[in-house]
Amino acid sequence: MTPSPSSQAQSLEIHVVRDRQEATVALHGELDLVSADMLEGEVRKLHLAGFDRVVVDLRHVEFLDSTGLRVLLSLRNAAKRERHRLVLVPGPRQVQRLFELTATGPLFDWRD
Repeated sequence: MTPSPSSQAQSLEIHVVRDRQEATVALHGELDLVSADMLEGEVRKLHLAGFDRVVVDLRHVEFLDSTGLRVLLSLRNAAKRERHRLVLVPGPRQVQRLFELTATGPLFDWRD
């Protein structure tokens, strides 16, 4: 596995780890209006680089707002259209709560 330098917005750090089979995008901080586009760009770059499976790790996300959720849904829809795979690693309780309140959790593939 080869980690790449992290990208950083005011509220979010993104660390990407690539291996032969997949790329993992580990998020640290807040996935919100300020940072959502950064995540979208990072995942799209990985798909363009040939990664068919991208894992978005939410374990260290402190806050997820509707814009962050919209980007995750957009990435999921694009992955389905383009025959890629987007997998989420569940975040802390306050993050998972948004998926529960919006009934969007079942739309995603989750990794334990």
